[in-house]
Amino acid sequence: MWAKKNPSKLWTPGRILRIAFLNGTQEFKDATIAAASNWLPHINLKFDFVEGVEGDIRILSNDGVFSSNIGTDALLNTHTATMQLWPHPAIHARYFAANVMHEFGHMLGAEHEQIHPAAAIPWNVPAIYERHGITDNPDEDNYEANRKRQWLHREYLDRAAAEDSICSDYDRKSIMHYVIYQSWTTGDFQNFLNLELSEKDKAFMAKAYPCPV
Repeated sequence: MWAKKNPSKLWTPGRILRIAFLNGTQEFKDATIAAASNWLPHINLKFDFVEGVEGDIRILSNDGVFSSNIGTDALLNTHTATMQLWPHPAIHARYFAANVMHEFGHMLGAEHEQIHPAAAIPWNVPAIYERHGITDNPDEDNYEANRKRQWLHREYLDRAAAEDSICSDYDRKSIMHYVIYQSWTTGDFQNFLNLELSEKDKAFMAKAYPCPV
């Protein structure tokens, strides 16, 4: 697991984060609280879930979207949602919970594990481009294709700089790791959906948010 060091987006240990639900059913809220609370035994922070629009974190139930501001970036805009979660029926409870833990990992300051400074994933870049309908020649692309290429590099292909990061060892089991299809890599590298916090996830956050001695 890793987080940016310059500037740090970690919260002050010991803080109580007010987390507001902007909308959603009670079932959605209960499932979100249950999944997010998996982080609590490993961090010196508290979550205060509230109704209404007043919160450090503001959650919007929104079909088709899982997203979150990174750490204290949530404080930069006080008028819109800082996290969006896609409600799922109970039959998909584990998938929903995994995504909630992932987005709360972002809320705690963690970045995507596949761009960890030490990830060294053997990408098959032409195959990834082809899968997303673009070529390996930017001059042949239109605006939308170039924007897609930039997204692929930001989310998958370009590793973070070690000097700008605080990190534990690269962790393929991290809740912050995307699914990696074997066809997107050379050799036999692939990564399946992680459904639980890994031991390294827990250890990293315990160090990022230490309890007082």
